[in-house]
Amino acid sequence: MKTYRTVISRRAKREDLARYSGRWVAFAGQKVVESAPSLSVLMLKLKRRKFVGKPSVMLVPRKDEGPYILFV
Repeated sequence: MKTYRTVISRRAKREDLARYSGRWVAFAGQKVVESAPSLSVLMLKLKRRKFVGKPSVMLVPRKDEGPYILFV
């Protein structure tokens, strides 16, 4: 008979991004570390902080906007 363990996914720890609607955010790991109304301000804030790796940056869409799609 097999036994099963419950595995807690990292996705269960997702952060609610609704409060960052229309703002630029920076992620380190799966955590928001900084936010700003424009990309240039966000980059200035990130230069002042020290990170082990490079944080990921994205623009959180407003509720009235659809998701962003990247065409390459």
